[in-house]
Amino acid sequence: MLRGANQRYLALAAGVLAAAALVFFWWRGAEPEPTFTPEEVKNIFHKKGCVNCHDIRNPLVGPPFEAIAERYASDPEAEEKLVRSIREGSEGRWFGPDATTIYGIKKVMPANDRERLSDAEVRAMVRWILERGWLR
Repeated sequence: MLRGANQRYLALAAGVLAAAALVFFWWRGAEPEPTFTPEEVKNIFHKKGCVNCHDIRNPLVGPPFEAIAERYASDPEAEEKLVRSIREGSEGRWFGPDATTIYGIKKVMPANDRERLSDAEVRAMVRWILERGWLR
């Protein structure tokens, strides 16, 4: 059993090691966000089925990307709002709460979990919409 000064030195050494580990992980930082080309983002929209409900210029089940970009053009929180809509789903932002398509499908944006779309994919898609990636 350690006594006196040895016990204090051991506690001090443990504290220094813990602080060093915290600094190491903080300094190392988060992984850099992957970047996607406009073509890769367009492929995500197709692979994940987004284009079944959204078009660039024409309303389908959901609003067109062009209309989304226009609505959120001056909103500084646009990216976060759209990320949240994709993640949590939404209803009634574009159409009345009881609106349906000609096929009787309720106009609702379903939630998309991280297994279906990664955070990086969602952010890339939202940025593509807001920056009007289809014009590139």
